[in-house]
Amino acid sequence: MTKWDKILIVSVIFFALIGMFGLKEITANDKYLYLIIEVDGKEYKKISLDGLDHSKTIEINTKYGHSVIEVDGQGARFLESDCKDQLCVKMGKITKANQTSICLPNRISIKLVSEESDVDIVSY
Repeated sequence: MTKWDKILIVSVIFFALIGMFGLKEITANDKYLYLIIEVDGKEYKKISLDGLDHSKTIEINTKYGHSVIEVDGQGARFLESDCKDQLCVKMGKITKANQTSICLPNRISIKLVSEESDVDIVSY
């Protein structure tokens, strides 16, 4: 094995590692996140998470039930709900673009969307 073969092998491994770890940073769509709250299929509120430095709670009362949503600069979650199974509360916080959490009995959904294109290099 010559000196140039060793240099070639090391450079291929180096660029493969850079590509593997750098791809995640390139494809992340977490700039300019917006939270869209929908009640019974209609948009209820749209909140920008960019620059939101404190958490706030949003109470939603519908004819189907009551839910409380906590929103901060990192994401959003159902804080409490009066539905039986509590799956929306157990889901936890959504923090990335295109994640959704739904309280089906109360017909409330929350979704994070990004201003940037939803199409990226990697499919999940």
